[in-house]
Amino acid sequence: MFNFLNSAILIAAAAALIPLIIHLFSKRQVKIIPFSSLKHLKEMQKRQVRRIKIRQLLLLILRMLIILAAVLAFARPATKGGYIGSHAGVSSVILLDRSASMQREVKDGRLFDLARTKVSEILKNFGQSDEILLIPFDRQTYFPAGERFFSRDVAEDILKETGCGYDSTNIGEALKNAGEVLAQAKNLNKELYLFTDYQTNSIPPAPDSLLKNVTAYFVELPVETDGNCGVTGVDLGGQLIEVGAEFKVTAEIANYDDRAKDEELASLFIDGIRIMQGERKLPPKGKEAVQFGARVDRPGLHSGWVEISDDGLPADNKFYFTFRIPEKFNVLIADGDGSGELIRLALTPSTELERYWSVKIISPDQIASARLTDYDVIVLAGIISLGTAETSQIHRYLDGGGGALITLGAKTSPEYFNSNFGQKMDLTIQKPIPPEVSGAGYYTMERLDYEHPILKPFSDFQKKEVPTLKFFALPTVAEGLDNRKLAYFSNGSPAVVEDRFGLGKIILIAGAITPDYSDLASHSFFVPFIIRTMEYLSGNVSSYELQGYVGKSVVRSVRAGSADMGAIQLLTPDNRAYMTAGTEKGDRIAFDCRPVEIPGIYQLNAGDRTLDIFPANIPLSEGDLTAASYEHYSRAIGLAKYTVIPYGKLSATVVTESRFGRELWKIFLWAAAIIMSVEMLLSRDKSPSPENR
Repeated sequence: MFNFLNSAILIAAAAALIPLIIHLFSKRQVKIIPFSSLKHLKEMQKRQVRRIKIRQLLLLILRMLIILAAVLAFARPATKGGYIGSHAGVSSVILLDRSASMQREVKDGRLFDLARTKVSEILKNFGQSDEILLIPFDRQTYFPAGERFFSRDVAEDILKETGCGYDSTNIGEALKNAGEVLAQAKNLNKELYLFTDYQTNSIPPAPDSLLKNVTAYFVELPVETDGNCGVTGVDLGGQLIEVGAEFKVTAEIANYDDRAKDEELASLFIDGIRIMQGERKLPPKGKEAVQFGARVDRPGLHSGWVEISDDGLPADNKFYFTFRIPEKFNVLIADGDGSGELIRLALTPSTELERYWSVKIISPDQIASARLTDYDVIVLAGIISLGTAETSQIHRYLDGGGGALITLGAKTSPEYFNSNFGQKMDLTIQKPIPPEVSGAGYYTMERLDYEHPILKPFSDFQKKEVPTLKFFALPTVAEGLDNRKLAYFSNGSPAVVEDRFGLGKIILIAGAITPDYSDLASHSFFVPFIIRTMEYLSGNVSSYELQGYVGKSVVRSVRAGSADMGAIQLLTPDNRAYMTAGTEKGDRIAFDCRPVEIPGIYQLNAGDRTLDIFPANIPLSEGDLTAASYEHYSRAIGLAKYTVIPYGKLSATVVTESRFGRELWKIFLWAAAIIMSVEMLLSRDKSPSPENR
């Protein structure tokens, strides 16, 4: 049994009767004249006429078959192997992957552009009774015209407006949405077309059962997975970057290819200027680190990136980062036991350093009248306790992102500290520092965490004798687990502790630092330690952004006094500007930065002033272009059956065969040609032989 895809042409089959009609009307009447002397020739004539009639009958049949075979070929016969109701309308969902890996360049052009061309070709297979839904997707699924089917014309318009993005992909979510829409389709015939590069990284974790009774098509694309390398990260090693001081930038470069790369060139750019280059040999499917040295000669906001040579996927050849060095540190010290003056001297021992440090000392009872948001960091130096108003003001400052250094004093109230700071820091003072020091012995500071940004510059002490930092009396402290210990005392109790407090952070020195209780202030370690601590607590000082990615939610926080210059704009790397509104959170304003769609450096601007910058990179998963087999992919998404549309083959042929069965028009056309050849051989006029003359 056959289906005829162009059944209207079957009417022309009646033309097969034309040779018969011609034959019937071309018979001539023969007049019989008896002639006795030809009696023996008559028998011979009968035999010849019989052969001629048989030959004419064969020619008649062949000519009728030629016309019939040609008509059947144009009627496009197909085996009846397509799905039920193949002549009815079709509901189809087309999933078009627009993730970063589709940005790759292949021999024929950009992969996403080739996919769009193939989608356009697929759309030509649909008629007026069919309904279509074109869904672009990456990490999100997009419905440009709503979650409903539409005509081919609308699908073509959406296709023209769809571009490739830089986000990661989520094929599982896209298939789930496609299945939900197809479940509501009005037509019995349901189709799903998947246009993707079939990355192994993109395979969903579990099959989805929503794609039942759906004819699925995997559209082949020339993925060309070999040859890609990418920058997968940048590390500044926890350094606190200072003006004029060299700092190290380490970049990690990944080779996703099965072949080694002998010379992969990497370059470091700071503020748009190439600073340094380096080469590394990359093993197959391996990673190597490239280290650069850099310095900056001014404070403020800075950006940079590490870039490698061009390859098939340019999008992952750069990795962006940002960092900030403030123009001046503003420090407020509430001095309760005289240790505040030691901290001030550590920061500004000379007028030269006052260019970078602005230090103000007040008594604890003056905190209520101070505007804490004017300061990068506050110091509570050996205070006994504070009133409710002062404590609330400090809490708001910390909640809003401020930093505080707290040093315990001999008269610090354990009850006050525990209830107002200890609970947040998971630390409890069980007994205060003894009021009198016997001088019979001392404790030392040891087990320093040299991986912490404050202590990292002192890591050379690990290679030689650790400095002897003496404390003559200590409080009894019960430590918790929800904090970070930067150092311990020799009796095992924590000496320096860091913890978060809202959006801010606290560093606690769990001992008095005045000369009668410790020699810390007289040690060469003290001054750089205090400077590094103040820099670290300032939050935006020597801070850097290394983990920003396209498509992620980005909320940036600036001090309330920085954002009072009118409208705030988000400037994207391609110089598009978007207005953004802030939300007050304590003493800071948080901005929800959208859209973050392309890699590069983003800016928050208030007029001509840049308040903040941050980087965005493509997700690391997009760099590995390894493709899974169709069988592997189909099992992962829960498809029992699928059809592959080869890249170099017209989609109409594959789709038609799937809908209606295998087309046989070529067979009938060849049959017509063969029959015509036989007819030509039989119809040739034979010249009489000499003996018959």
